[in-house]
Order: sequence, then C-alpha cells, then structure tokens
Amino acid sequence: MPQKRLLAIVGAFAIFAAACGGPTASAPPASVDPGASAPASVEPSSNLAADQILHVDLGQEPPTLDPNKAQDASSLAVLRALHRPLVYINENLEVVDALAASHEVSADAKTLTFTLRDAKYSNGEQIVAGDLVYSWKRLVDPRTAAPYSYVMGEVAGGADLLALAGADPMPPDAEIDALLDKLGVAAPDDSTFVVTLDTPATYFLSAMTLWVGVPIQEKWITAEGATEAANYVSSGPFMLDTWDHNSQIILKPNPNWYGDVKPTLTEINMIMSPEPAQTMAAYEAGEIDMVLPVPSEDVERIKGDAVLGAEYAELTDLSVTYYNYNNGLDPTGTKKAARCPDEKSCPTSNKDFRIALTQAIDKTSFQQATFAGLGKVAGTFIQPGIPGATEDYEPYPYDPEAAKASMDKALAAMGYASAADIPALKMGFNSGSGHEPRVAFLAQAWLDTFGLKTEQIGSDFAVFLTQRTAGEYDIARNGWGADYPHANNQLNGLFTCGGGNNDQQYCNPAVDDLLAQAAVEADQAAQVALYEQANKLIADDAASLFLRWGVQAELVKPYVTGITTTPMDSTIPGEHFYETIQILEH
Repeated sequence: MPQKRLLAIVGAFAIFAAACGGPTASAPPASVDPGASAPASVEPSSNLAADQILHVDLGQEPPTLDPNKAQDASSLAVLRALHRPLVYINENLEVVDALAASHEVSADAKTLTFTLRDAKYSNGEQIVAGDLVYSWKRLVDPRTAAPYSYVMGEVAGGADLLALAGADPMPPDAEIDALLDKLGVAAPDDSTFVVTLDTPATYFLSAMTLWVGVPIQEKWITAEGATEAANYVSSGPFMLDTWDHNSQIILKPNPNWYGDVKPTLTEINMIMSPEPAQTMAAYEAGEIDMVLPVPSEDVERIKGDAVLGAEYAELTDLSVTYYNYNNGLDPTGTKKAARCPDEKSCPTSNKDFRIALTQAIDKTSFQQATFAGLGKVAGTFIQPGIPGATEDYEPYPYDPEAAKASMDKALAAMGYASAADIPALKMGFNSGSGHEPRVAFLAQAWLDTFGLKTEQIGSDFAVFLTQRTAGEYDIARNGWGADYPHANNQLNGLFTCGGGNNDQQYCNPAVDDLLAQAAVEADQAAQVALYEQANKLIADDAASLFLRWGVQAELVKPYVTGITTTPMDSTIPGEHFYETIQILEH
C-alpha cells in the first residue's frame, strides 16, 4: 500500500502534464486507458472468505448524500461507492473514461462531446444525457447553494450564474431559469452529452472527475426523502441499502453496475463513531477492518505492539491542515460581513493581526504534540506533489518577538491598548473528532504570547460546517484534501473572492487574476509559475494559518486485500475503488 501511494503521487505529475500539455497545447487532456473503473481487473483470490462484508467507520454522520451538495470527507466516502461521473481517476491519478464510453475535444478546446456507455441506475432505469444536463444545471443554480458550484465557472454561461451566489435577495426564478437555459450543456440525444466552455480551461477534464457532476434523475432528487435509503438512486458499484442516522450506513452491490470490475464484497457496513477512541476500540475488538486516520495519541502505542504494528502504515496524502482566519467579508466576497463592520469588531480582518497570530505558532511543536509528529510543516496551501506548490516558502515563521511587534502594529490600527483588551476570539471546530487538543494548543500559544483570550466552541459537524461557511467564527478549524491533483483545485473556490469553499471570507483580486490566467495558460512552466505566485500571495496575506501537509497513519486487518489506495483517500483506505476490495479467509 505505501508503494501504491508513491506511484499515485508520481501520477499526480503525470496528470498535470497531460492537463497542461506541452508548450503549444490548447486542449484539455484526452483520457487514458478507457474503462468504467480505474483498475482494469481484479485478480481472483483462491482463499476468499465466505463472508464478504467490509466493516468500516465513517466517523461523523454524513451531512448529506446529495451529490451536488456534498463537500465533506464523510459524505464523499459514501458517495464514491454510490456514483461515478463521466470520467474518473485511476490508481495513478490519470483521467479515465467512466460513464462515458468515449469523448472528443474540439480543435479550439472549447467543446467536449461525450458518448455515454449503455448504463442503468440502481432502479433499473437508463442513464441518459439529459440527466447530466439536469445535474450540471442544478449544481450551478444559485438556489441550490452548492459549495462546489464554482467548478462550473468555465462552462459557457456559468460565470453569470455564479455571480448570483449568496445574493440577497435572490433574483426572480424566471431570471435564473433564463440564465440556466443559456448554460453550455446539452443532450442532442440520450447517449450524447455536450459541454461548451467559455475558455479552453486546461484543468477542466480533471475537475469532471468530481462527485458533483454525476448524472441525477430529476424525478428522484426532487421527491420527498430522496436521499433516504428507501428512495436512493445510485449509478456506481454500490447502492444505499440502509441509513440509520448517526448510527450506521449499509451499502450493497448495485446489480446494474456497468463497470468492468464487479464488487466481490456483498456488503459495506459503515458505522459512525465520532470519537476517535471509539473507532480504535472497535478496531482492536475486531468490529471494524480499517482505521484512517489513526488517532495521533495512539500512534506510538501501536508501533510498539507486535500485532498492531504489523497492520500499521504511514501514508503521504495530498492534504493540508489549516485554520481559517475570518478576513471579514460576507460570503459574496464583495462587502464587509454584518458582524465585521470594522477591524476593531473583527480583529482577524486586520492583516498585521493575522500575521502576529501566525508568527506566534511553533508549527513543529504543534505537529509533535497533536499529530504524533506525522506530517510536514506547511507555510503555504498547495500540497507537495502538486505542481505549483511552494514547499519551502514560509513568510511568517515562528518568531515570538516578531509576533509581538506585528501585534503592536495591529493594536495601534484597531485602537486597542493591549491584546488582553480584545474580546475573546471565537474559535470553532467540530467536536468529538480529536481536534480539541489542537485548538487548545493554538489558544494557549496566543494567550502566552499576547495575553489574547479565546472562546473554544465545539459543535456537531453539520452545524459547524454551516457556521464556518457563514463566517460566524473568528478562527475555524479546516482541512483540505485534493479532489483532483491540480493546483486549480487547491486555490480556486477556496481563496477566490466569493468562492464556494472560501470559509476564510478572503478576497484579493490579484489572486483571482493569477488564477484566471493560469486556467487558460497552455505552457506548463508558465502555468506553474502563475499558481506559485498565487500560492505565495495568499500566504503573504496570512489569509489562513497553514500548519501541516498530511501524512496519515492507517490500520488495515491482514485479511482485507485488493485495496486500491490513492493519496486522496481521507476516511476509508481505498475509498475511490470499493469494487476492488476483497475479504480473505481468517
């Protein structure tokens, strides 16, 4: 498994080269190795167990299983079993045809035509191109409020719809519907789906591997209780059999799955244990077969255990741990938020204040104390392994004296005599997932360095996501794992003005300009340079507190085989390809 991870990271470079082309390339990449799922086949095992049930732990209750609306790791760990888009990734992170049997790109790289394979949903009904038209329009419809709607920005007409995101009041339905009618998606017939782009975005085909663009039946998703197990309609290798909220999800093979690799598993049993200690206890009791990630506090004990140590692995992943600073804008990114009319009311909207907070954190000690030393200290956002990363750039390293000087400058601008006079900063996090000691570490560092007070607010995961997006915290826990291995996925939407995942309420038009240039730049070296500039500028602005790039520890029972890992797995080892997993006799 570690070797496969290494290959996958190397594959990240391969997909970037394909997406950007050579110096004269202008088209998005053609996919490679056509097939409905990444691995071409699974070698049959001679000692398969009679009981082919995989037991895993999702951790948190998925906030939603609506593909257009999902954004979190727990939801995605389920959705990757339930749905497949037109194109997908293989184990080397290369783009491959999935629902699409083939596709063509026009000479000007602005029209993509997909021919669908003969495929059915779990309800037995045919998957048709019109379902993709509906899904994509619903994704970018501002009334849907989909966090990942921004991936439609390069589709013809998409920018006009994205401009309405967060509008208050929302325009009349007739006005929105008229814009949706102009969106560059069409179904000339049931097996043909055509996408028209405003610009030949070099990364667009990679973005189409995301769960948000899967086919969706309108009559399904608009029905009452659509995402409950009794009504759920899937297009992937598995279907939703049971969803006992906050307790258990059971998936079973989709009898209509069109993929070349049919699941060996007869069931995936997903329990939900928000407390990491419960997850570890379940694994050690033999109740679940995998843990990802292993709680930091258990790492050293596991390494020293003769049995558990043999089941343990440390795997580099494409992720970053960071904390949002509230930069003070509303979700549209165009004006100050109501709770942040000025810097005195919202200290984290002051750049020098954010710099001071950053300089006060010893990231190495943070990693040692709260992540068992796993990971690599981060000064910027884009993860190593993705072109555009600026791995050695750290504009505000740990320096308590410099931090105090930056704080003095901020206090003078805000009109405070001392940091102790600032009302307690609200620090938000999802409780019960092991984040408490990390929040406490940061809070203590700021108290010790500045006398700054904080209020540490733990919430249910779904509540926390909603409040973080709304900008209700001064500082909020966050993390990002690559959805597709391209720098556009790391910055676009997260640090663009009004972006759907811009939970730090940040806006710098210069960053937006750099990303817009990079999106259409065909020369690989020039494109990488633009992403590097944007990455550094975000760090220079101290938009967020970037702490560590990921190394995750996992445990897998020795009888679980056929796991196809990628460095983008975040909750379940091999979660992109459940259909390859098998259970051996034990």
